[in-house]
Amino acid sequence: MEQKTINQTLPPLSLQELKQMPVWVCWRSVRKGNRITKVPVSPLGGGTGSDPQHRHTWTNFDTALAASAQKGLDGVGFIIPEGFAFLDLDGITPEDPLAQTLMRLLPCYTERSVSGTGMHLYMRCNLSRLPTVTDEHGKRSLDPRYYTKNPHNGMELYIGGLTNRFAVFTGDTVADLPLTDCTEGVLTVLDSYMLKAAPPSAPSAPEPEMDPEEEELTALDVISDLRRQKNAAKFSRLYDDGDTTGYRSNSEADLALASMIAFRAGNRPRLIARIMRSSALCRDKWDSHHTYLKGTIEKAVASCAGIYARESGQLPSFVKLTGRKMDIRSLSAPHLADYIRQYVPLIRVRNNEKQPPLFFVYRDGVYRFCNKEAMHGIIKEPVYRYDPGLVDMKKVDDALKDLRSDLNFVSESELNADESIINFRNGLLRVTGDSLTLEPHSPSVYSTVQLPCVWTGRAAPTPVFDRFMESLSDGDPEKAEVLMQYAAVAVSNVPGYRMKKALFHVGPGDTGKSLFKALIENLLGPENCMSSDLKGIEARFGSGYLFGMRLVGSSDMSFLKIPEVNIFKSVTGGDTIFGEVKGVPGFSFVYRGVLWFCMNRLPYFGGDKGSWVTRRMMVVESHTVIPPEKQDKHMLEKLLAEREGILFKLVAALQTVIANGYRYSEPACVIEAREKFMEENSSPIGFFLECMCPRTPNDFRDGITVTKVYDEYRSWCYRNHNGYHCTRNEFRSAIADHLGCSYDEMVVHRENGNYYRDYTLAAEREDFLC
Repeated sequence: MEQKTINQTLPPLSLQELKQMPVWVCWRSVRKGNRITKVPVSPLGGGTGSDPQHRHTWTNFDTALAASAQKGLDGVGFIIPEGFAFLDLDGITPEDPLAQTLMRLLPCYTERSVSGTGMHLYMRCNLSRLPTVTDEHGKRSLDPRYYTKNPHNGMELYIGGLTNRFAVFTGDTVADLPLTDCTEGVLTVLDSYMLKAAPPSAPSAPEPEMDPEEEELTALDVISDLRRQKNAAKFSRLYDDGDTTGYRSNSEADLALASMIAFRAGNRPRLIARIMRSSALCRDKWDSHHTYLKGTIEKAVASCAGIYARESGQLPSFVKLTGRKMDIRSLSAPHLADYIRQYVPLIRVRNNEKQPPLFFVYRDGVYRFCNKEAMHGIIKEPVYRYDPGLVDMKKVDDALKDLRSDLNFVSESELNADESIINFRNGLLRVTGDSLTLEPHSPSVYSTVQLPCVWTGRAAPTPVFDRFMESLSDGDPEKAEVLMQYAAVAVSNVPGYRMKKALFHVGPGDTGKSLFKALIENLLGPENCMSSDLKGIEARFGSGYLFGMRLVGSSDMSFLKIPEVNIFKSVTGGDTIFGEVKGVPGFSFVYRGVLWFCMNRLPYFGGDKGSWVTRRMMVVESHTVIPPEKQDKHMLEKLLAEREGILFKLVAALQTVIANGYRYSEPACVIEAREKFMEENSSPIGFFLECMCPRTPNDFRDGITVTKVYDEYRSWCYRNHNGYHCTRNEFRSAIADHLGCSYDEMVVHRENGNYYRDYTLAAEREDFLC
């Protein structure tokens, strides 16, 4: 019979009910070197532990509390039972934004820690829904992709049934809530805060065999070398004193010491373990958790990425011995290129064999574009780390040429091709229909845009932002919604050309237009945005700087007369454009981001100004001016403090755009503003509205032919548009487009020429021609 995963919600448990359970123990502080640890003590006398074999030494809360007071112990705690979880936060107060985020994710009983500078969260948790692994003995544990104690942020997450731990109880309540089922929140915390970065693979060369005496002498040599290095004081504090000051956990200190030893000893796990065990950091955990020390050493070796101190005797793969005595070290460009291939995750991007490749290097969950100088730095770094004297820029450049000649590459269209994801620092948010799923980062996802924010998955109050948007939209909820939708697409991975719109946010100063754009730019990160007005985009190098940007535009675009809008048309239409950037060979690409312009007055376009161009403009007007006495100079900081709630609302707005068939919900005021601009910006339409009038049906006696109308249009342009005018065909097409018909449909053929069927020049224009 197929076994089904149990997904039901666990019932909440009150704190009083937990106190009645026989899971409580006492604890006392024990100093080990410069470290203080909390050791569990049985309320019944004697030692105890968190393994089930010690169950008979546990009691209820009242018994443990009385025993703690009677025996002068430091406090009480409980063994975390299966179906429960405990989150320990160091160095954080309830007012901290991160604490607020976690308390929203995990609405459960929360208290301050013993020191008062941390927090404890107690909750229920459904093990059947957590990522776990089972060993050959049937023992289940947390998936090794996740930390139990994250050395990078100081968080500790212990789950009953997967980790044998006891939790210290203080009763200094922050949130007096029951122990609720927070399985969803625990899954988010795992993916957001406890996910390990995949370490680079270390060389698998076998460790040389040494007899005990030789190994002892080698260990002493390594220790001696460590005492003479630049960070000898740091080594001595860890190795001699066991002083973990400055480290968030003992595990972080262990890894720091192991990494220093690995750099000097080389890839010799047994030798590293011997030196580690002789240090003041050595403790019982290294033996009781048989994989702990082994895993720490593996991480330390991996962190060296194949580069060790010269004293280790282990050469990096890119260093070769030459000379008659094979005692001269030299840098090998081909082997340096191989080293980069092995240890630096990168992709080469080009659309065809004629185009030189563009390099993108993967770091922290995102691919970053690297020009030639940046690639030189990446290739040079491991050589400099091993021996600065071996750096040879000619060979570094040769290694780059070697990498450039590789035939494996990805096309530009494969970058950010997955429209359903938004790349956050803590994972990839997949937006599919009505579901939102946070997935781990992966180098197989060619994402080049990462928001410098974390996704919490929970709605949060945004009172400052809500008041700001009400003012910015002049109190019009439909206008506010379309602005939210445009901003949502900007922070997403959906190509801007899919909606075929660019935002033109118009209005007087001090309405908040630029501030709203600045907020979205901060959510995107400055590396994903570029400031440029329309004229700059149309310039020679303007198109090249669009590459890789998610938002391009101007926060205060002055009035411009743009002779041509070729790039604008191509960008909003999803056409391939040719980019040129100084120092980089020309390349072709499709811009996938959005254009966003803030201004007091709309620009004047030259060239092709048919409705198919102007209809790509989403004109949103803001009229509510904030008086000086009500302007808040810290408004941006206050808005960014609500970023998690704002992002949640933006994702909801994105789902609306997708549900609309990738169309913005443009209200009537936006459509009217665009139509008005089309009339004012187009010289043919302006001429038509000002100088032409309906013709008496079938009356062509005035002799105002199509040619005479165009001649008058040219004269009108010299008086009103500095002489700039459209060609004859452009003029006719613009009028036909305005009237919603074809040129043939609006023209009638007569013996003395062609006439507009239903329109002619107004009387004063006829007099002018005469």
